[in-house]
This record gives sequence, structure tokens and C-alpha cells, in this order.
Amino acid sequence: MNWEDVIKRAFALINGEDDTIACYANISSLIHESAGYWWTGFYRVDKASNQLVLGPFQGPVACTRIPFGRGVCGTAWKEERVIIVPDVEKFPGHIACSSLSRSEVVLPIRERGEIIGVLDIDSKNLDEFSEEDAAALERICVMLGCRVRPEIVDYVEGSIIPRYDAFDKGHQRDHAKYVISQSMRLASFYDVDPELVYVAAAFHDTGLCEDRKTHHLVSGRIIRADEKLKEWFSPAQIEIIANAAEDHRASSDHEPRGMYSRIVAEADRQIIPDVVIRRTVQYGMAHYPELDREGHWQRTLEHMHEKYAEGGYLKLWVPQSPNAERLAALRQIIKDEAALRKLFDAFYEEENL
Repeated sequence: MNWEDVIKRAFALINGEDDTIACYANISSLIHESAGYWWTGFYRVDKASNQLVLGPFQGPVACTRIPFGRGVCGTAWKEERVIIVPDVEKFPGHIACSSLSRSEVVLPIRERGEIIGVLDIDSKNLDEFSEEDAAALERICVMLGCRVRPEIVDYVEGSIIPRYDAFDKGHQRDHAKYVISQSMRLASFYDVDPELVYVAAAFHDTGLCEDRKTHHLVSGRIIRADEKLKEWFSPAQIEIIANAAEDHRASSDHEPRGMYSRIVAEADRQIIPDVVIRRTVQYGMAHYPELDREGHWQRTLEHMHEKYAEGGYLKLWVPQSPNAERLAALRQIIKDEAALRKLFDAFYEEENL
């Protein structure tokens, strides 16, 4: 299943469309046709009745209303989390709209921190849905709840993201897009303006055009001077965006100023053990070419301990982030110097091919 293609198509369908029902209708069709699931659709939160009400869907006739906390959908709403059910018959209180449903995944949709509905998908097969499937579907749910004006997206995609192509390997457009994606996901848990988060994440490393040491401050200066941003945002909003870019560095001498800064700082951490180690090797080779292999190993070892090990300066700011679990895994590797050296050697040799 090519989820990246589905996500791109979903973005094209959602971008610029303000009508939620229209978006739900097209997205349910897109996912259903792309993946061949048995039932794909949405339930909307009805506050008056404290129930989920059936929305646009693809597949056979479904349950019209689901009470808060009932079944997989009602439980995902109540517990505010993604639920993957490998076998629906083993899920306590499962609501059987059809006996043909064997496995299910349900994902909350949040708008400014509040759950407004769920995406529900059923399969005739047991254990149909993986964590990878859920992660891709969650990205689509984030898009549905965190809308950004198409003209802002066009400007960022056309004029800001390409700037990252000139930076080092650890800070190119794939990094920028990762930080944007993670920032928008974290933003969905809070009552924040998704457009401010989106722009702050997009601009956060643009200051690398001057230097690394002060790039966060340069990014803030670039944001404040950007004439296009002044067309869409007030001076106060631009200051929020600039502050978030300035506060994103893990080595900052002060805590992030407010929720926007915390979101971008957390998203920038990208604490995936292999990615962290590889980026450290790449940075060292790009900026310290005079070092030999052992010199790069010592620099990598020192950086890992200074930043990521127990007592290191890196701090986490948003509890909904997966970074805590990933940081624990990275710290286990750092404690096992032989394992860290093995990864270093592999990445070092790859960079020298």
C-alpha cells in the first residue's frame, strides 16, 4: 500500500475546501478505493446527544448513532486515542453493525484540541491494520482537523521548503517536512491556530542560510522580515511564529515561550535512534573534514552523551509526542558503546561510498 501517494491525494482533496462533509465524503472514497477495505467512513460528534452520528462513508449500511464510550468508535472518542482491533470479537462491548467485520481501526479527528469526529475503517480480514497503516491514516485525520489556507501552503511549498535543499544532509527538505508533519499532529491536541504552527515549523531552520550557531535567531529575523507573511498575519501573530522558530533549539538557554514554541521544539527533536546517529555522523563529516574516522567517532560519542544521554541538555515539552519512548531507546544504545560504535561505523562507511 503506497500511503504516501494516498496522503498526497488526500491533501489535494482537502486543500482549499471549507466544507467538512465534502472533505469527509471524498476522503472516505479515496481510502476505500485505494486500500480495498470493507467499510470506510466517518462519525461526527453530536454534543447535544453525546453520541457519534454517521457521516459520509463507503460500504454497506452502518450503525447510525454510537453512544459516547460504546464500541470501538465510542471508546476511541472517550479515551481520545487511536484504537487498532485485530479481532473485533475480542473487543469488549464491540457494536456489530455487521457480522462480516473482523478487524477495525478508529482514529479521532481533532480541531483546536477538541475531538469533532472519528474515522472508522473495517475489514473482513483478521489483523488487517498495522501501526504503519494507523500512522498514515492519522496524518490524514490531522489534515482534516488542522486546515491551512491554500495560498499559505502554496507559498511555503514553493518558496520556503526549497531553501532547505542548500543546507547540510541533516537539515534538508525531508527534515523540514517531518517537522511540519509532527508539529501539525501535536497542534491537533491543543487550542492553537494551525496556520501559525504550520508556518513556524516551515521556517524554523531557514536561518541555516547564515550559520548553525545562531540559525534559530536568524530564522526569527527572516520571519519578521517576510512580506508575504504580513499579508496573512498580524504583527502579534508574526511574533508568535518568530518566537517558535527562535525557541526550537534543544540547546537553547531558555524554555520555549508558550505552546507554539513547545510544539515546534518538540517536533524538531526527531528522536529516532538511527536518524539521530546518522545525522550526527553526516554533520560531523560536512563540518569537520579534517577529522579521521576515529576523530569522527569521538565527536559522535561526545555529542550523544552531551545531548541525549541521561543528564544531557535535551528536554521534551509535549506529552503527546512519541519522543519519550524513542529517547529511552536511544539512551539504551548510548549505554552500550559497542552497539553505538557498530551503528556509527555503518553510517560512516555509507557516507564515504
